[in-house]
Amino acid sequence: MSQRNISIWIALFANKLFSATRGKLDLILKDSGSVMVLAQRAWQAIAGVATLAFVVHFLTPAEQGYFYTLASIAALYMVLDMGLSAVLVQFAAREFIGLSWGGGGRVEGAEPSRFLSLVQLSLRWYGVAAVVFLLAYPAGVAFLANGHGDLGYDWRGSWALLVGATAAGLVFLPALALTEGSGNVAEAYAVRLAQGVLGALAAWLVLTMGGGLYAVAMIPAVSVLVACVWLFARRRRMVMQAFQEKIGNFHWGIEVWPLQWRIGASWLAGYALVLMHVPLLFRTQGPVVAGQMGVTMTVANMLSLLALSWMTARIPAMTRAISMKDWVHLDHLFWQAFRKSCLAFVSGAILFFIIRLALEWTPYGGRFLPVAETAGLLLAMGFYHVSGLFAAYLRAHLREPFLWLSLTGALLTAAAAIWAALQWGSAGIVTVLVVINAIFFFPIALWLWIRLRRKWHCEAV
Repeated sequence: MSQRNISIWIALFANKLFSATRGKLDLILKDSGSVMVLAQRAWQAIAGVATLAFVVHFLTPAEQGYFYTLASIAALYMVLDMGLSAVLVQFAAREFIGLSWGGGGRVEGAEPSRFLSLVQLSLRWYGVAAVVFLLAYPAGVAFLANGHGDLGYDWRGSWALLVGATAAGLVFLPALALTEGSGNVAEAYAVRLAQGVLGALAAWLVLTMGGGLYAVAMIPAVSVLVACVWLFARRRRMVMQAFQEKIGNFHWGIEVWPLQWRIGASWLAGYALVLMHVPLLFRTQGPVVAGQMGVTMTVANMLSLLALSWMTARIPAMTRAISMKDWVHLDHLFWQAFRKSCLAFVSGAILFFIIRLALEWTPYGGRFLPVAETAGLLLAMGFYHVSGLFAAYLRAHLREPFLWLSLTGALLTAAAAIWAALQWGSAGIVTVLVVINAIFFFPIALWLWIRLRRKWHCEAV
């Protein structure tokens, strides 16, 4: 046999082996969505605890306050996201029916035009959002300028890196959301897991080497690098197809925007309910108290995100069940995820509270909120978490019924928190959160879920 024939046979064998391996990999990814979501959220929890330990050990109390304040201000990127990353998962689940992924992320199927139009329009949205977000740099400098004297060095360089990395990360959000919505939940969360692992390692390394506040920018910066590699390797042809596609019968303003702006407003309301309190305490009580709230709120929010994994993994399947009007399967998926999510949050909250009690007699106890305030914050976040589970069920119907509830709750929380922070500091804010979430938000969320679930399902019959 000639050398040329041998080369051809080797090439054919390698191609067949690669195709078979890729096929098995894709099958594994599709069948392991829940596991990968849980793994990513579990790493968030583990890395979050480890990062807290690094921050508390390597940063001063004032630096800790700056660390969480910078992160909280950067989280305002969700204003430009406008809930689109969540909406894309749901629309992709609907538009990808009858389609499949080919080599390099090529979209294959009889009618891919609507899905590709969705890809193109979402990429344009986030491209503009990334440019606009750069304005956060001067806004953050103006907000934090009064506290500059509490540090022995200039924090503007770390803030600039954080803003730049967050802006760049916006560009990759739609590709991950669309991949998740197409049914490849495991692949999307595998990328997020890689971002979290490598980003956390980079942050810990910077803290260990005395990099101070530059650590806050490591996770978004490394996330951009990971997303670049993934997009080129797995979804580059989707992007090429999308920009070759002429926007046809997909009408963003009619189909996406009505849901997007409602969820976006709810997300902004969520910022007021969860993330605004660290910057608020920074301005009213100083960086040390802000750092205490930042550490404790990070743990409480991390517990909620981890517990939400079971519901997140079910969203594409719930959306498909709704499109087929399979209400029995929909409720089965929801209640299965609901029970596991609530159990996970309660278990995590009890464990964290025990650890917090143990830290009370150590030098690290002062880095957290006082014990009673920690208990109150966990209670408030528990009610907020359960309300979010009911919201996820209703939003899977591609509707946003929580808009006015979220906005009203956010306005009440913001107004009361500003007044309470000035009067009683962190204790006042925790009290406001417990009252708003337990007495206002949760009962109305439950009532909406009962009423709208019955109404929408009867209308669809």
